[in-house]
Amino acid sequence: MRRTARAGLVGLLGAGAVTASTRPFHTASHPSALVGTEVIAVYVGSIGTDSLTGMTQVLNDMGNAVRRQTASSGRGFLMRGVSIEPSVEDGIRHLSRLAHFDEISVGGNWTNSAVVRYLGVNNGRVSDSPIPELILVEREVRSDNSRMLQVGPERELARFVGLDRIKQWVSSGAPLPAR
Repeated sequence: MRRTARAGLVGLLGAGAVTASTRPFHTASHPSALVGTEVIAVYVGSIGTDSLTGMTQVLNDMGNAVRRQTASSGRGFLMRGVSIEPSVEDGIRHLSRLAHFDEISVGGNWTNSAVVRYLGVNNGRVSDSPIPELILVEREVRSDNSRMLQVGPERELARFVGLDRIKQWVSSGAPLPAR
């Protein structure tokens, strides 16, 4: 199975379905540069909810607005994409066409670990929460000046459920909640 997934990913890369981002990655590689607070925008969606909705522009506008706010307050910012597409290949294709994400989670449909984590589990069942959703979380990253990082738990700041709520928040400048 691992060979099949690797061959599929190589095929996607060769076919141009996945392109490298030309935008610089904003997190430094040295542990001491990672220390501080990070705001993470977690986007959960699928091809069906994102096609022809203008979500690409919405996520681009959101990323720019939140990045400005976090930079002015000394915090880092990451965009995490989660696709509910069943296959890894379709999930990668979906997210690569949608936005420039710093992290992604793909494959597995509603059993994807990030889907379960962010949309929740009730009585052993994944929530029937509508998608798309945008969840803002914050976490602390610490270093003891060695090669060890301490990454704190994520704390939810805000949740925007459905296309209209996401667009409304972004069109108002994507204001971050008060700390």
